[in-house]
Amino acid sequence: MNRVGYGFIKQEFCNLGKEPYKILGESVVTQARLSEPVKILEDQDHWHYIEMSDGYRGWIHSGNVVAVDEKVWHNWLQSPHVLVIQSFSPILSCVDFKAINGAVMAARLRLVGENSEYYIVALPDGQSGMLSKSAGFVIQSFADIPKGSHDNIIETAKRFIGLPYYWGGTTPYGFDCSGFVQTLFLLNGFKLPRDADQQFEFEKGDVVKDRRDLIKGDAVFFSTYSPRPSHVGIYIENGKYIHSSGKTGVVINSFCPEDDDYREDLDKIYIGARRYKL
Repeated sequence: MNRVGYGFIKQEFCNLGKEPYKILGESVVTQARLSEPVKILEDQDHWHYIEMSDGYRGWIHSGNVVAVDEKVWHNWLQSPHVLVIQSFSPILSCVDFKAINGAVMAARLRLVGENSEYYIVALPDGQSGMLSKSAGFVIQSFADIPKGSHDNIIETAKRFIGLPYYWGGTTPYGFDCSGFVQTLFLLNGFKLPRDADQQFEFEKGDVVKDRRDLIKGDAVFFSTYSPRPSHVGIYIENGKYIHSSGKTGVVINSFCPEDDDYREDLDKIYIGARRYKL
């Protein structure tokens, strides 16, 4: 049955797959965080084909989505939210302080109240929970993330050095290359498409033609298995860039052959850069 419905993700995070029942390994297309608003485009058995707020689509088990009507969905998005900036944050029961869910970095949770120590957030399953004020900060609506800086992006990226690579990952449990870049820019108020080739072609990014002109925060692209961009990182400075690599996880490498962290294989397949103005 085809329809357009509305809903929210009710788990800490969920994998989206290419097809129903295929949500592991290379079948993962991306991940959705707690309270992510989704449009339900198609139903098949107990699976939904959904579209997320970044326009990306995939299949998810219906048990991971709380369906709501369109008016509730829009009102929810227009309400104040808390943007989570810590890697992992428990959400506690307002009754007995036990953990009832969790939020990962870049989740946005609807704010319904606060006290001196906690934000009170509404969860899609109908519960309210308490989120430590150290976990994030208030934004005026789901989409209203203030502009940060390229320094903030790189500082946050460095927190994850050594984190293993995860195909389709967009959370601190594991990132793929483009999920890493997309998440870091999102936290700083800039919405990038999901995949490396989409980020390379994104109209809001200026082309950096000469590698000698790279500056801090530029997205650098590589063609790893096809002529199209298929890998991306973020330029730091002095020839170095940070990325989530299938070989190493999150790591800093260099374009300079004299550096110990030089990656000759990536140097040879570098294809260009884009500069996104925050």
